[in-house]
Amino acid sequence: MKRLSVKAIVLGALVMIALDLLTGVVSYIVFGGDALQPGATPEDIRTVAERLQQNDGYLLTALVFGTATTVLGGYVTARMARQLPLLNACALGIVGVAIGLVLSGPGDSPLWFDAIGYLVIVPAAIVGGYLGKRARTG
Repeated sequence: MKRLSVKAIVLGALVMIALDLLTGVVSYIVFGGDALQPGATPEDIRTVAERLQQNDGYLLTALVFGTATTVLGGYVTARMARQLPLLNACALGIVGVAIGLVLSGPGDSPLWFDAIGYLVIVPAAIVGGYLGKRARTG
């Protein structure tokens, strides 16, 4: 499709993924740091990760951060797209859903978490796209 900007969508996705990784590491340290002592084995780290997937505070923080990074990715995508910034931001949201489906393993997190996470990706990207469009037009 000529009106979709692959470059804008890819850049928005890269921003989203980089910030997801950063906020994920910070959240992991904040919520699981007490169990991560120097010399922790891979098994210790895996145990902490499994425990965090049952920690509602951690999961809610992950949802908030994930939604915020998606809004920012939509913003970047809309700012870069020459035409139809909201359509490009929506495409980023669809790409985000696809990435999430590919990277998540079965049973990694509770159903409520996955359901909310997938339901907010496209709308969050569109909100970011709207903000990016407004910033472009002044």
